[in-house]
Amino acid sequence: MGIDRVDVRHESESLRRWRQTQYARRCRSQAWLMDRVGHGRQLTIGQLGALPRPARCGWPLTGVGIRLYEGRAFLHGAQHCASPWACPLYTPVIRSRRAQDLRHAVHWWQQTKDAHGLVFVTLTVPHTKSERLSALIDLVAGSWSRMRGSHAWRRLADRTGIRHHVRSMEITWSPTSGWHAHLHVLLFTETMPDAKTLKKSIHALWAEAVHALDPDRKPVSKRHGVIVESVTDEGLLLAEYMSKTPDKRDIALEMTRGDRKQGRRKGSLNPFEFLDDGTDIDERTARALWCEYVDSTYRRRTITWSRKLRTDSGLAGTEPTDRQIIDDAIHGTPVISLTAPAYRMLRRSPSIIAATLQLVEDGQIPLAETVIGQAADMDMDSRS
Repeated sequence: MGIDRVDVRHESESLRRWRQTQYARRCRSQAWLMDRVGHGRQLTIGQLGALPRPARCGWPLTGVGIRLYEGRAFLHGAQHCASPWACPLYTPVIRSRRAQDLRHAVHWWQQTKDAHGLVFVTLTVPHTKSERLSALIDLVAGSWSRMRGSHAWRRLADRTGIRHHVRSMEITWSPTSGWHAHLHVLLFTETMPDAKTLKKSIHALWAEAVHALDPDRKPVSKRHGVIVESVTDEGLLLAEYMSKTPDKRDIALEMTRGDRKQGRRKGSLNPFEFLDDGTDIDERTARALWCEYVDSTYRRRTITWSRKLRTDSGLAGTEPTDRQIIDDAIHGTPVISLTAPAYRMLRRSPSIIAATLQLVEDGQIPLAETVIGQAADMDMDSRS
């Protein structure tokens, strides 16, 4: 029993630290995005409407409060941006749901037939340090669409038994190389193909597609441009190429949880790390990079499925949108109602909001209300 209590307390403390980090990231993101529009001045009504969705995430609507659902506390009654790319709070929720669906499809494929295979493919393009992220995303996504729509790809799919695929995009940045956008593609094959032969075939198609869209770009690297890895029967990666994430042994999370990864190369950063203290880049650079990232990923899909995979694997209904995933996740029993001053204080205080949610989950609701009330009073006194 003592060990169980220690485990629960450790998990609770880890969650509190994670929340504090994510709320702090959101505060900094919103400050940077708002400052870019207002240039350090109070925003006009017209400027408020021009803000990107992540800048408005958490703005109060009606009846803001704290709810409890299945042992987890969360804020309710505020706007949510439902960004699958640029929201420290909601990106993990969306991508975890995508991972859940993908895990289901992987399990279905492996259980349907013993000979069924899974192949994990990484596709990259040559890039320069000064290249804009939006142009790089367009090239990578466009090259994939061109390759996938070609007769040569269909012949390859017929020859190697490729029946379905899931495609996701991951983005990192480094001081030496600039932006790096690349694709992860999970191929569902009738049998396990030879990895070397498949790599050679895909490389030829990928290189042709990239060259067709950008003839002046350097040729796709024969060594790093296409990486093909077989996946074991348990859905685990055989290679250590993607070993930096805590979820490193789960193929579904490999595909969907780019928000949890660090760059593979030394000095490479996940975009969320721009929002943290202690990185090797100055705040002005981090601010500019974060704003570019938010703009470049707006309305982009993080993951796409081949046309019949969801239906064939038994996933009911149409694929939920990012906003539907967030709406479905927001339920629970109201436990604390928040006044406008109290909510304003919490939004500006990541450590207090993280501690308060932890108290609610620990069943100490009166203490949580006391903490909120005292902090709100101190905040009002400091502003008067």
